[in-house]
Amino acid sequence: MGACVEYEEQASLHAAEALEGEEAARFQAHLESCAACQAEVASAREVLGLVALPPQTPVEVRAQEGLGVRTLAAWRREQTRRGMGRRALGSLAAVAAVVALMLGPSALERIKAPRPPVTTPASVQSASARDDVDAETLAAFEAWAGLDPLEDDGSGYGLDEDLSWDDSGLDGDFDLGETL
Repeated sequence: MGACVEYEEQASLHAAEALEGEEAARFQAHLESCAACQAEVASAREVLGLVALPPQTPVEVRAQEGLGVRTLAAWRREQTRRGMGRRALGSLAAVAAVVALMLGPSALERIKAPRPPVTTPASVQSASARDDVDAETLAAFEAWAGLDPLEDDGSGYGLDEDLSWDDSGLDGDFDLGETL
């Protein structure tokens, strides 16, 4: 047996104590005379009692009391931190702009200016070494270089010749990797 069709919704709301004012008074008057609605309200209260939360402990009450204040404080800290980061980033951008304005014209002049020829340290060293060598030593070196040409004209070794070294005639102190 269910509640009256026109009072089904009010029965559930009354069981949850959600009816107020004139509507609550009108349903209460109907409830006194209707056994079906009384049974529906009792059944709804029983179901709601099963899903109801247990009463809060004092620790839970204290935690909920300060929740709004703590949440607001955490939000303000976060906003302050973000604001400081934005200010720092803005300051960094301003400093970069000032540096670019100060160094920009001189950098452009350096880019546009012709560059002198660059001498590498190796060429500087070889030029100074060439100046230190006397004419006699230089002539001897050129004569030596002229006796043994660096290009291979094909008149040297044949393809079937063995080119392995025979070090039996060499003294034991000689290392093939040694430079002269």
